[in-house]
Amino acid sequence: MNRVGVNDEWNTDLENTNFNLWQYQALTPRDAFKAINHPKFYNEERAKDFYKGNENVVVVSQGREHKAYPMEFLMFHQVINDRIGGMPIAITYCPLTDAIKVFERRFERNGVQRELVFAPSGMVRMSNVVLYDEQSESWWQQYTGKCETGELRNQQLTERDCIRMTMNQFYDNCKYGLVLRFDEKDDLLPYGINPYYKYDNILTEKPLFLNHMPDERMMPMERVITLNLRGDHMIYPLEEIRKKKVINDTPNDMYITIFYVDGSKSMLDQREINQSKVIGSAVAFSSLYDGVWLSFSKKDGLYIDEQSQSKWNVMGECVDGHFKGGHLTPIHTTQSFAFPELEFYSKSLIYSINW
Repeated sequence: MNRVGVNDEWNTDLENTNFNLWQYQALTPRDAFKAINHPKFYNEERAKDFYKGNENVVVVSQGREHKAYPMEFLMFHQVINDRIGGMPIAITYCPLTDAIKVFERRFERNGVQRELVFAPSGMVRMSNVVLYDEQSESWWQQYTGKCETGELRNQQLTERDCIRMTMNQFYDNCKYGLVLRFDEKDDLLPYGINPYYKYDNILTEKPLFLNHMPDERMMPMERVITLNLRGDHMIYPLEEIRKKKVINDTPNDMYITIFYVDGSKSMLDQREINQSKVIGSAVAFSSLYDGVWLSFSKKDGLYIDEQSQSKWNVMGECVDGHFKGGHLTPIHTTQSFAFPELEFYSKSLIYSINW
């Protein structure tokens, strides 16, 4: 493991930085992890020939367009540069924080619209992957989407929603959805294998490559869902959501509901990911719909609102009942370990199970 001192390897403007470069740790050469660019996709019928139904996927949607990205790809490539609904996006994953972040790759700067292509840098900062853009070789923090070093310093990427689920759940909820093609794989990479055996141990006191003790408000490796509510961050323990199946809450005077989604497995438990424990995921929506404040419970894999007894799926679509065809408004959520949220957003609030 080498500290950053690689001016000859980068064309980055290293004088233009928000902090001392010694905060970066170069763990691998910059080309050790290769991003996937221009990905190709299968339809459902073709995908079923290559993928098992319990495969972990990340789903990104735009209108009626839905795409599923198997997480075994993200474990070893960390970045997939793609487009959905005409918008260029980057699907990114940091195994050290178990955080998936999807960003728009297009933004306006000084009146000029720019589109970037991202790749893993081989570096981490505060135990979180650092990305770089191929156009300026500026360095971006994966968890925040902010450029911290280089020509584009302080540029902030816009985050897009995504949901973790299994392949079968994707087929059930996303009609005509597309799945990343199996032949995008690199024959030299051990897909399906977890390089960080038992890394998600809840009793771990200090994550890898974190140079100080983490915030003590939560166990650092506890899995959480974080909601962005009008700029404020609210943390909900995933285990608490799993126990309740649904959480109805009113933080910041906003009416919200969080649906637990069963099925997806930990990427960071057993050596073979398909042998790992099921952790599930969660997705959040505004529970104010059509002028009515709805409260939900879960039954038979669907979510029932108590006011009309309508049935809703994990995508926030009403599939049966009074509101059939309606869609709840999603609230941006991030699923990760607790420590990166508390490191990068120290003012985040933590949901109390006693409320």
